[in-house]
Amino acid sequence: MRRAQLLKLLLSVVILVVTLAVVEYKIGWYSLLTSWQGFSAETLAMLAILSLSSNALRAWRIKISFELPASRYPRMFYLSTNHNLLNNLLPMRTGEVAFPVLIKRYFGIGLMSSSSHLLLYRLLDLVALLSVAGVLALWQVNPMAAVGLALITVAALLLFDRGKRVVIWLLGRFSSQKLQQLAQTFAVLPTRGGHFSAIVIVTYAVWLTKLLAFLGVVLQLSQLTLVQAVSSVAVADLSSILPIHGVAGSGTFEAAFVLAGKFYAIDTTALLKVAVQLHLFLLLMSFVAFGLGWLVAKVFYREGGLTAEAE
Repeated sequence: MRRAQLLKLLLSVVILVVTLAVVEYKIGWYSLLTSWQGFSAETLAMLAILSLSSNALRAWRIKISFELPASRYPRMFYLSTNHNLLNNLLPMRTGEVAFPVLIKRYFGIGLMSSSSHLLLYRLLDLVALLSVAGVLALWQVNPMAAVGLALITVAALLLFDRGKRVVIWLLGRFSSQKLQQLAQTFAVLPTRGGHFSAIVIVTYAVWLTKLLAFLGVVLQLSQLTLVQAVSSVAVADLSSILPIHGVAGSGTFEAAFVLAGKFYAIDTTALLKVAVQLHLFLLLMSFVAFGLGWLVAKVFYREGGLTAEAE
């Protein structure tokens, strides 16, 4: 391991330890965990279903994007939940490496092709998160501004293919063989027509279910308004793109949530409390989704094997 990588890892561990200590000092872990008793079983079940639906839709996006057979969806679901768990646990977005590796292992798709699809997902994720959160927040203040943002987003998505062509043209200006291969890989990315539209629709479904689950947690555990909750949740989720954060996203997730809430002059301790609870919900559901994905893959793989033997 290089010295720079080791330093980043150590810094991530330090951030985690500091976060645990600050939460204990400011709130107390016992008080924080017992506050979940205010949730009814029905509410928790609904939030869990929304969160799991988001994971299921991510797997369906893989199916649509690579045009894989629906019969192999259990493997896609396991792959998606595995990738999501690693992304949430490992520091500095190193969990992203799991996606091309797992795609190659389970479906034989090349690393460059799968990485380009992952880049497409992340760009669409960013557009979906910002536009959905923006429309929800603006609708409470100025409905016309919300409609305007929605129209701007639609226009940007319609220009997605042209943007890709510009990138391909720029890559083609270089003589490097690797950049030429990258340009060819980008050229076949689905960025227009029905194929692209299906990916976009599923991406928005992913974020609608995820944001509804997150907002359900925040609004149940705090006195934040919908606008305040949407802003804090969106900024906290965006913190995952930072180059440095603690193990399992600790520290930076909470800091981003608190920072967004401070724009509304909300008490820091109250914001920190709900930020930590939301983060715990995110991590817990990542483990639950992974366990479900593993179970589904095992059951369907076994049934598929038995069917093949019978034939």
